[in-house]
Amino acid sequence: MNGTADYLNYNYSRIFHEEKTIIFSVVLIICSIGAPLNGIVIWLLGFQIKRNPFTVLILNLAIADFGFLIFMTILCIDIFIGFIQSETLQIIFCSLLNVTYMNGLFLLTAISIDRCVAVLFPIWHRCSRPKYLSPAVCTFLWIFSFLLTGISGNWNILIVSYIPYDICLIVTAVLCFLLITISTVILFIKICLKSKQLKRGRILVMTLITLLCFLILAFPFYIYVLVIHFIRKWYLLDSIQLALIFSLSAPLNSSVNPVIYFLVGRKKKARSRESIKVIFQRVFREDEAPEI
Repeated sequence: MNGTADYLNYNYSRIFHEEKTIIFSVVLIICSIGAPLNGIVIWLLGFQIKRNPFTVLILNLAIADFGFLIFMTILCIDIFIGFIQSETLQIIFCSLLNVTYMNGLFLLTAISIDRCVAVLFPIWHRCSRPKYLSPAVCTFLWIFSFLLTGISGNWNILIVSYIPYDICLIVTAVLCFLLITISTVILFIKICLKSKQLKRGRILVMTLITLLCFLILAFPFYIYVLVIHFIRKWYLLDSIQLALIFSLSAPLNSSVNPVIYFLVGRKKKARSRESIKVIFQRVFREDEAPEI
């Protein structure tokens, strides 16, 4: 019996090691593609294209995704060759990884809410929205992400340490996922089901596709978080498998956004090749009037 148990444990360890190697190799490839793409978005929106309140949100989202992919790349390389020897550096990199990932979720939530307000209250959104609302929201979300990561990392020394849930998972899985889902439904109804009466601009189509991609990629992870932390079905999946799922879905979600911007912004029947700057100017043009 002991020999059989040892054999099963050995095979499980070998299969898991191979699975981990394959997944993190794919993650490394995704990060190597996604980081430069987000870097292009940062360069264009930060230095080449005139900013508006919406591009401020997209720029900060690209910065968060770029940072997340860079830190994920570093951690993937460390998994393969173990070049980070200091435990303090590992904690710093993991904390920065969490900050950029959570801030990306918060910014995506802010973007979805902003577009819903633009659809439901167009006059207020165009004429009465505070000028510095977007920069203020981005600043708040960055600060909140750092504070939330710090609180989660020092959970045991806080007075609320008896709470059995991870506060980061609660905020992202419940608040962000719920708000993004509601916003996606509203945009889908406004854009797709009423397309005969009103044709919306590219910026709404781009936002809807971005939100749908997030929901598709993040849905399995957050359903698992819901099951584990609220329904308490611990036997469905272990924490190592959860980490592997997260390691694959999160980089995909952070890398796909620049591709969406490009595909939505380009003209299908354009005879000549357009520059990326022109394509991005077209997709992020906020003064685009709806076409009846």
